[in-house]
Amino acid sequence: MDRIFGVGLAVVLGLLALAAVALAGSGAFSTNKAGTVVSDITQVVTNSRGLFAQDSNGYEDFTTSNESTLVSAGLFPTDMVRSSTVYDPWGNAVTLSSAESDSEGVIGFGGGGSETVKQCVTVVMSLKDYVSLAVGSTTFSSSNLPGTATAEAACESDLSMTLTFQ
Repeated sequence: MDRIFGVGLAVVLGLLALAAVALAGSGAFSTNKAGTVVSDITQVVTNSRGLFAQDSNGYEDFTTSNESTLVSAGLFPTDMVRSSTVYDPWGNAVTLSSAESDSEGVIGFGGGGSETVKQCVTVVMSLKDYVSLAVGSTTFSSSNLPGTATAEAACESDLSMTLTFQ
């Protein structure tokens, strides 16, 4: 009887250990995905500034309809491109447009439901050097920087993000 109890206890403890490892791995994967979003969006902004800064038309051609040309020009990290279409690491289609008489580029990402509030907050707190960052109906800017509480409130409301840059 003691042996059966001992084996049963060992099985339960083994399952608990496996669950803990899976949970830890899931948390690391979640943090990594948010880091990838920040890195990818930052690279797109940097590449776009280099490509469009000297263009007399500004960001006029920075559009979703011009996406395949921008992909061919190497504007996007390779992990964002699938069949000449651009996606964020969560699998959401990325949108591109211009604003302010083509003097600003606009990138839309997130909001498809596979990201978490925690990932959204990490992205919002990590992105820098933008004109504005809208998360749902909340807009952050250099005069209204996100704090952890305001980022979390915005992300709980809506996971869609729109970054505007010059």
